[in-house]
Amino acid sequence: MKMKGPKPSAFGLSANRDCIRVQTNGSQAGDPTPSGCTPELPAASNMGCGASTPKTKDYGTTTAASHKAARTKPGDAKSEFDIGPGYKAVKHLGQGGTGDTWHFKDLSNGRDVAVKFIKRPLPKVLQINILREFSIQADLGYGHEHVIKAYEAVLTPSHLCLVMEMAAGGSLTSYVADKWQKAQALGLFLSEDEARYFFKQFLSAVKYCHSHCVAHRDLKLDNTLLDSGDPPVLKICDFGFAKTWSEEANMFTQIGTPVYMSPELINSKNGKIGYDGRSVDVWASGILLLVMLLGSFPFDHTEHPDPNPSEAHLEVWLQQVSKRWREVPHMAEAIKKLSPECKDLLNRIFVIDAKKRITIEDIERHPWYRKGLPPKYQEVMDRLARQHAEIETYHEMHNKREDAVVMRSKALEEMVAEATTRPMPGSEVPIKRIDLREAAVLEGGVHDQAAAAAAATAPAS
Repeated sequence: MKMKGPKPSAFGLSANRDCIRVQTNGSQAGDPTPSGCTPELPAASNMGCGASTPKTKDYGTTTAASHKAARTKPGDAKSEFDIGPGYKAVKHLGQGGTGDTWHFKDLSNGRDVAVKFIKRPLPKVLQINILREFSIQADLGYGHEHVIKAYEAVLTPSHLCLVMEMAAGGSLTSYVADKWQKAQALGLFLSEDEARYFFKQFLSAVKYCHSHCVAHRDLKLDNTLLDSGDPPVLKICDFGFAKTWSEEANMFTQIGTPVYMSPELINSKNGKIGYDGRSVDVWASGILLLVMLLGSFPFDHTEHPDPNPSEAHLEVWLQQVSKRWREVPHMAEAIKKLSPECKDLLNRIFVIDAKKRITIEDIERHPWYRKGLPPKYQEVMDRLARQHAEIETYHEMHNKREDAVVMRSKALEEMVAEATTRPMPGSEVPIKRIDLREAAVLEGGVHDQAAAAAAATAPAS
């Protein structure tokens, strides 16, 4: 059977469910689209989380009525999207596969937070994914600057909610899409320097997750957020498809977003060998780097736009095993814009045999990765290095209470299980909360990690 090659598009996201067609009177990125051109660009979501869903059904999405409420004034949606008197709704940020995300103000400290609302009753098929997401973000978010922090889990009569760190700069998808018109003149969406600046942060977060035996398995631009800095700092989120391991990183579940999935991950449905979650994340990291640079996926499923059916996965896999990434028709010309060092790194990432694929440690030693950054980027990287050193010092001085960790894990499990039901109409059910901050399980109960870290590194008076 001869497969048709992927159809090129201006952003290469044409087969992805997260995309919308740009109208000729103006693009979603805010730049005018050239006359007669209707490229595919990603939807501009301020959070970019939860875009992928399990390949069964689009479980957990909110109803048409709730979407209508979400697009009205915050005050009009209070009955549907409310987590108690301590928070004030600001605006609706976006809608993903499992619900809506809102911008709220924490009235106790004035902090801006993002709140993910998952409508009850939560389908039981999603129970384990949601529990993983809440648990992993609570466990990992406070140990690294490039992982979104979880603050609180909330159960209301209508929703299960995750209160988390706000990334005011939106998703990396939107950031790259905003470069579309500039790319038409200069050739690259992001310069190699800017892409390297983000990639170093991204890879640092992935390495951190792996060091804690967590494979993300759904790394992509939509699950990568930015703060409001200039240049912005990157943070990864949405751990619903993540998997932990105790001894070996071998996994078997076919899960993720097809255009980011490695060959062995796609093929895992047909075999019993499994795959290494770390190698899968390395492949996805390479896809993210390539899209930052060229705005296009090397392997796409344009003939089967819905990413959930097996036909979409098969279409991507057949391209992967039949052509090298640089031999795909719409890639052959585009890669001429890349430096030899960058192409060499991508060649080492996009290796079909996962055992021969480059590791994160080897990526960190690669000449392209080690190349110096312009001052405006290096200054931010130096600041981040100091912050990570402070976090490490803080954790050396404070231990988690095992009993508190176990109790919180059990409480989370019970809350997520309760979310699979819905209270009887008219019954008065109190809002339930679980503190997911690291301070809640630390010896001594320190409540301000940043202040504590600063104090730990301050000179003695």
